[in-house]
Amino acid sequence: MMAGSFLRKAFPVAVCGSGLNRAAAVRYRGRGVIFMLHSVTDDAALHIDQGIRCSVTKLTQILRQLRQQDVEFVTIDDAIERLKKPLSASFAAFTFDDGYADTLTHALPVMERFHAPFTAYVATSMITRDFDAWWLGLAALLASRNKVDVRPFGWTFHCADLASKRQAFRKVESLVRANHDALSHIRTLIRDNGIDCTALAAREALTVNELKTLARHPLVTIGAHTVSHGHLAREPAEIVLREMIESRGFLEDVTGAPVAHFAYPFGNEEACGKREAVLAREAGFRTAVTTRRGTLFPQHLEHLHALPREPLSGEETRYSLRCKVDGVYRAVHSRLSEPVACM
Repeated sequence: MMAGSFLRKAFPVAVCGSGLNRAAAVRYRGRGVIFMLHSVTDDAALHIDQGIRCSVTKLTQILRQLRQQDVEFVTIDDAIERLKKPLSASFAAFTFDDGYADTLTHALPVMERFHAPFTAYVATSMITRDFDAWWLGLAALLASRNKVDVRPFGWTFHCADLASKRQAFRKVESLVRANHDALSHIRTLIRDNGIDCTALAAREALTVNELKTLARHPLVTIGAHTVSHGHLAREPAEIVLREMIESRGFLEDVTGAPVAHFAYPFGNEEACGKREAVLAREAGFRTAVTTRRGTLFPQHLEHLHALPREPLSGEETRYSLRCKVDGVYRAVHSRLSEPVACM
């Protein structure tokens, strides 16, 4: 774990210290960035699923550091309009996925302080309390055990402390994101240990009234994130289209406002591709965001249903943030190839 943590922290420090971020920025820094967050927590909270959590203080630091870099905060719609202008300033748009209640209670007050608009992409099963959040179940399992056997993959995690539990969580989460077939085994493991992922999600989810309150705020745009947060690439087209349309209809009925933006669940190359982009367009969304790494270029005006995002979490540093704005991670993930991330 120590080696992995060292590399995650040391890489951006080394890149920025050597000036490689500036070299990468020549080709990979676009006009702006869409940043992806999930849950924003109290400063004292110690979560195993650290990659989807960001503390109030850390979010405050991130926004302050971006301001110091002269990055302007804009809505998704404004971001698209700025891509049409040749001399627009560097910008960032913020997004919060899934529909956590702390988007309202913890994230919004920080965003208000910086006058930072954001889009909340809501999976409607979070609101109806039918959301199977396997990652919350995995975190609960690791929290309750000092030893966890993941037999189908020959893994045994000895995790008596928080650091080793976080390492185990990252390894299993990475497995699932790379190989979705593994998820059924992980769900069985969680269920066999008496953990109810739906109940865990229900405790963290927005209520209908909280969603209405969030949607009324002038800084907030509500976007769709399907009904069930499933792996769209594995579903027939008619089911994918229904998931998109029904989630948008539910959100529009609750909020009384149009929903024009969409986020693909998982969002990586395995989970969504050109077919899903066509379906998102057919469903009537103006934009759709992925989890592919990268910044925004004018060329994305031709790929509005395949927009990249950079993740933010509690592990962020000013060096990693600088690398994300400069497009360093896109350079790495693309192996120094195409700077414009799309499908």
